[in-house]
Order: sequence, then C-alpha cells, then structure tokens
Amino acid sequence: MMSDSQEPGDQVQQFLPRFGLGFLEDHARRIMSDPKIALIELVANSWDAGADAVKITWPDPAPNPLAVEDNGAGMTYDEFTTRWVELNYNRRSVQGDMVRFPHGNLSSQRKVFGTNGKGRHSMFCFCNEYVVDTWRDGICNSFLVRRSSAVSTTPFTIEHRSSTKGAGHGTRISGELGRNHLPVLAIPDLIGSTFVADPTFRIWVNGEQVHLTDLEHLQDVEELHLPGLGDILVRCVDSKKTGRTSRQHGVAWWVNRRLVGQPSWSGFEEGPYLDARTVGAKRFTFVVEADLLEEDVEADWSGFQDTPRFRAVSKSVRDLILQKLNHLMRDVRHPRKLAALEAIKPALRELPPASRLTVGRFLDELQTRVPTLGQRELTAAVEIMSSLEKSKSGFALLEQLALLQPDELDKLSQILETWSIQEVAIVLSELEWRLNLIGKMEKLLEDPTTDELHDIQPLFERGLWIFGPEYDSIAFMSNRTLSSVIRDLFQDKAAPKLASPLKRPDLVALPDSSIGVYSRDQFGEDSEVSGIAKVLVVELKRGGFQVTRKEKQQALDYASELRKSGKVQRDTGITGYVLGTTVEDAALEPSTEGPTTVLARTYSTVLRQAHARTFNLLNRIRDARAEIPCDPDVEQVLAAPEQPELI
Repeated sequence: MMSDSQEPGDQVQQFLPRFGLGFLEDHARRIMSDPKIALIELVANSWDAGADAVKITWPDPAPNPLAVEDNGAGMTYDEFTTRWVELNYNRRSVQGDMVRFPHGNLSSQRKVFGTNGKGRHSMFCFCNEYVVDTWRDGICNSFLVRRSSAVSTTPFTIEHRSSTKGAGHGTRISGELGRNHLPVLAIPDLIGSTFVADPTFRIWVNGEQVHLTDLEHLQDVEELHLPGLGDILVRCVDSKKTGRTSRQHGVAWWVNRRLVGQPSWSGFEEGPYLDARTVGAKRFTFVVEADLLEEDVEADWSGFQDTPRFRAVSKSVRDLILQKLNHLMRDVRHPRKLAALEAIKPALRELPPASRLTVGRFLDELQTRVPTLGQRELTAAVEIMSSLEKSKSGFALLEQLALLQPDELDKLSQILETWSIQEVAIVLSELEWRLNLIGKMEKLLEDPTTDELHDIQPLFERGLWIFGPEYDSIAFMSNRTLSSVIRDLFQDKAAPKLASPLKRPDLVALPDSSIGVYSRDQFGEDSEVSGIAKVLVVELKRGGFQVTRKEKQQALDYASELRKSGKVQRDTGITGYVLGTTVEDAALEPSTEGPTTVLARTYSTVLRQAHARTFNLLNRIRDARAEIPCDPDVEQVLAAPEQPELI
C-alpha cells in the first residue's frame, strides 16, 4: 500500500525486524541463566553428534578458559553456517531422531537429546563470545560467535576465522568463563548422573574420567541373586535435580558394559515403570548390569530376545525397581493419595477399619502398578473401590467376622447350618442399629454443650429395649396423643416456649430436656383394642444436669395428668425414667404412687445397661478394631477437620 505522499514508481521501502538486548535470554531462558543446565546442554551437543568421548576443561578459579571437546561427527563449513545461524533449528526434522555415529566410535541405540536448537546458546551463560572449532573430512574450520552489544538485526554474529587441515572428526567449543562459575568438584556428579545410562559415552573432567564408581554417593546399589541364573546389579542414580526431559533417564540395561536398546521408562510387556512426564522420570536413572543375559541380546543390540531366562530376570528387576520407585516417589504420590482420599471422605467414614485399610493399600498398589494414572483417574478408581468395599457385606457382619479366630470358623459353619443367610442378615442388621445407637449416646448424652438432645429422643423409639425386655417389642410406640397432654400441662403452667424438634408433635421439647411418651395397647377378649396396657415416659435432661427429687416429682405429675385426661385407665401401669448426668442420693430410690413408678438414672448407668443387653459386643468390636492394622494416610484424612464450603 502506498502512503499519501508516495508517487507511483517510487521504490517500496522494507523494514526488517530488530532484536532487543534481552531477546536471547527470553528465547533460551534457563539455558543461558542456569550454569548446570548450560553445561549439560554443551555435553548434550556432543551426545547428539555421536561422540563416545567428551573432554571438559573447567577452570577453578574463574575467570579462566572453559572448553568442551568431543570426537563426534563434527561439521563441514556449510553444515555449521547453515545450522548455527538458524534460530529454532529443528534437529530432528533435518537429521532424524536417532544419533548417527561416525566411523570408529562405539555405537549404541541412542536417541538425540536436542529438539529446538537452543542448546547452542549455552556458552552465552558463561561469556559473551566463544570459539567453535569443528573438523570433518580432513578440514578444520574455526568460527567466532559473539553476542550483539546493542539493538540489532541479529542477536549474535558469526565470523569465520580460519580453515586448516585437521585429521579425524569432532568439535571443540571454548571461551573465557567470566560468570556463573560452578565448583569443579560438582561437575563430575552433575555430568555423570545425567549421562550415566550409556556406558559407551565416556566423559573426562580436567583429565579425570568420570566412572560409575565416582557416583557412589548418588547411588543406591542392590544385588539380586536369582537361583540357577546368577547375580545382577541394579543401581539407582538420583541426579538431585529435575531435568527438562526424561530422555536421558529411565531404566538402562547393560550387558558386558554395553547398553542394550535405549534407556526408557516404558518397560517391557508388564507396562511402564513411570509416566515419562512426571518429576521422578526426569530425575532418576536405574542401571541394570545383567551380564548373565549375554546370550539373550538381539544381534543388533536393540533389545532382548523373548526367552524364559530374560522373562525371569525382567520380572525380578521390575519388582525391585517398582519397590524403589514407590519409596523414592512418596513425596509425589503421597499428596495424590491424600487428595483422592479427601474426595471420598464421607464414604470412608462409613467403612469399617478393615475396609479402610484395604482402600489405602489399594491406592498405594495402584500408583505403583499403573504409574501413568492422573489425579482424576486415581480418584475415580478409589471411588469405585470404596463402593465395592461398602457393598461386599453389612457392617455388622464384617465386624463379627473380624472377631473370629481361626478355630472359630467351625462355629460359624455350625451357625449357618442352623440359620439361613437371610435370618443372619436380619439379626445382624438389628444388632448393627443397636450398637450404633449406643455409640451415638456415648458421644452426646453426657456432653454439657450438646444441642442435639431433642434429636436423640426419637432414637429411643427403637431403643426402649435398653430399659428392659418388656419394652423390646414393636408394640411399644410413640404416642402423640399422650405427648399432647404433657405439652398442654406445661402450657397451662406458662412454661418457657416449647420447641418442635424435627417437626415431631409426639415429642415435648423443653429448654433443658426432651420428653417422649410411649405406649402399648391393651386388647380385650374379642381381640380388639380396649385401652392402653402400659405407658413409658422417658425424659432426657441436658448433659451436666443433676436429677433431684424435684424432677422425679415432676415425672409423677406427668403420670397424674395422663390419668386425669382420661386417656389412660386408672389401673394402667406407667413407668417414668428421668435421665441425667448425675442423680442426687435422695433420688436414687424408685418413687411409686399406685401403678406409677418413676426411676432416676444416670446416663452412664443406662449405657452400661445397654452394653450388657448387647453382650458388651461394642467394646469387643472396639478391641478388635484396635488390633486391625490401619492405613495412616486414611486415618489422617478422616481426622482432619472439615473444610468450609466456598460460596
């Protein structure tokens, strides 16, 4: 498009982009700021060039000359000037994924390290200019690479210094180490732990070769003895620093100090050891020295033949490595496990201890055997597992079975010969409800701060069995009509405002107590209902309350009012229980007026009575639970306070 002042035929101006001073730092990022990454990238260039020997000259102290020299393929003049000047040079698309080894070098199945050409900027981490000497086909070319010192059309310049005769092949990169100096003692560990997987790749630092034995302080060495086969060494090398990729990490198999295949986390038929995207996959390396598999290696050393010997060795090695990884990756897997458990916390609370242990161990085993599972899949799997545990059988049956000793299994068989499974299920279901009721009473009844007293009262509709065998019948039911009589009594006396707990008109809720009235019908000779045979009045006082003669007298007044109302015959037996935390001595004896009896009881006495009537099974179950191993992570999640929901 022409500007308003441009005449037809004028030459069109072109404006080229310019690079600011910070372009390279933004382009290469940590390669130019982190000396450890920069040094690894320099050596990785030698790896990709097919070198089997790299010599590092590292000054101590700085500033002094720094150099990295290899015997890789080297570059011709045209190759260097094409590759080195191109930003984001795609090494894989031009040269392929696999390293090509020059003639005479030790070769192996080696994948290239570099992907985007940014590694060539590594020397700028240490200096602003450096020299590249590279020789191939009898010619050695020398280039000076210098950063631009001002805003320019290029972030760096390349100057061809000389072209001389040079035998062999290789590349040497050198410069003055002026910044980002590392202690020379740290270099062997850094380089060795990164490139330890391939024994054909030899590295020297200031004339000293880096051997696997030099990295003993970074290793955990295990010796596997396989009966009838031989011994294997498995070395775990922790680089202590997460790399950018997992390419130089994984499980490396060595036979006679030669790499078989390439390092990988993929494993064999059993599946992967680790997800290559995880932190651990970019940090750890396992070296398996298995000379006993010499006859099982493929002819091209690309892998192993599928032989019984290799399968046996592979399985033993895999089990050991998974065990090691499970320990090493705990800092990664543990939070994922806790997050999955937190997601199913309500379901966990409903499971007995044995099932909780199973769920916890399932998560550990699942992460070990399927290391590629993400957090979402892990949570979904444990949800399914907890549902299966919950549906396997009833809570009570699990607890009863937990109490059985091996020699009691015969007794169980005898029971099943007498009782059907359906009958056992009915009995255990009822027992479960009663034991749960006792547990709730223990937590709430004697707590002076509890505000759930009125919610506990309805539980006594099925908990009347606590007061004696005569009440252990479905014939005893809550009586709304009789409750209304007592409620009217308080209203007549201008008592404090009555509450309506749980919208239950059959309960009388007072500020300091809750009253329930239960009755059993009386039948005449014609089998028709002819009145009320028995009435039970249960008054629960708030936790911390002491029952005195006054409260007992009040209960007698309830009975008197019931009789005056005409709803209860004069000869109908009425029994009242007034329950509190303590009972004064003067109120301990039963109070009787005709067919009416009022008893004061402490909650602790009622609870002991409930335990006795259920054969102390709850305490026996708790003792059995204490002996069942628990998963500490599951218990940690359950013990943690509930997090408030965000609105």
